[in-house]
Amino acid sequence: MPVRMMQRNNLVNGFVTVNDEPTQKALDQAKAEIGDAAWKQGHTPDTERVARAALKTQGARYETTLSGKLTEVSMAETKANGETFRKLRVTLENGEDKTILSADLGSEFAQRLIAKLDRATQEHAGQEVTIGGFAEAVEREGSHPGESKTFTNHVATLKDAQGQEIPVVPGHFERAQERIAQAQEPLRQAGMGDNRKVLNQVAQSTRENYFAEIVQGMTERLKEQGIAPTQMLPRLEGHQKDEPGTWRSVGLYVDQHGKPRGVLVVENREQDLKERHSIEFAERTSKSGIPMLAASVTREDGSKLYVNVLPHENRTTGEKFLSASFGERDPQGAFRQIEGRGGGLKPNEAMIQAGDQDRTVQLVRDKLGVEVLAKDREQAQGIER
Repeated sequence: MPVRMMQRNNLVNGFVTVNDEPTQKALDQAKAEIGDAAWKQGHTPDTERVARAALKTQGARYETTLSGKLTEVSMAETKANGETFRKLRVTLENGEDKTILSADLGSEFAQRLIAKLDRATQEHAGQEVTIGGFAEAVEREGSHPGESKTFTNHVATLKDAQGQEIPVVPGHFERAQERIAQAQEPLRQAGMGDNRKVLNQVAQSTRENYFAEIVQGMTERLKEQGIAPTQMLPRLEGHQKDEPGTWRSVGLYVDQHGKPRGVLVVENREQDLKERHSIEFAERTSKSGIPMLAASVTREDGSKLYVNVLPHENRTTGEKFLSASFGERDPQGAFRQIEGRGGGLKPNEAMIQAGDQDRTVQLVRDKLGVEVLAKDREQAQGIER
């Protein structure tokens, strides 16, 4: 896939796609099956099993690891339900493909990962790394003598190109705790030492501020080393997954000469399948008279891949949107329409930032009658919870 943003989901015990409708449907389905009370308690082996099964049912993608060349560590702010959230962003690149990990800066997973990234940005910047994680159940003493409770730690892992775990830079959590003690001391002096809610809020914000400083330092460190992510090309992206688990993806953009071009990717990691083709779209009209963009690729064996980008309209809301359809023709000439989940085209972050002046936005509006930024401007404000 050309560009994707993933975030850690503790209940899935893995990474899921951000702002993805099938993923949200799957999580809602899992929550309904498990029940609200059990869902709020966090990760258990049972919630993980149900959540992953729902993702599979909905055709939504989840990953247990993310790999690529480490090119950027940064912070971002998002807004949802009137609140502002700070995010850790880690960019991993594989050729022209890019994965951006987004994690809540205040989360245990993010802070554990930051302690490892501090070393990785010194010793493995621009090199292949793999980010993973796991849920670790631990027994701790309860509030009453002889009582114990089970808690879940969400541990981040970070491995180098040889598969060796990258150790943390020691001292981060100790220094964060020292700052917390200093921030809480005036409250204790004022007689608020028993107000656990206020003390916990101070601890959380102080710890988050400490790790925000570490992230900012890593951002500057990578810049000083001359390492930066490849500039993202504004484009529309769509992904479809068929029943055997093969992903077909298309990126659509308009070049400086006004020609619609793109990239067609076929990928199945379990089968070690990866195809990537540069394509040029042509304006066509469907059999029903609908304007569309069409492209094809001829493989070495004589078989062909096809992708069409067509406008659609939601019959309930009247909203217009774009979707990609895929097909293939074998060397003997037999055609097969590929069925699968997904396929809707959405603007990437670079296109959202470029706005209405982007050439692709204008072509899609003029030729296909679809305003691709209308809905995604809201998502650009950070609806990532």
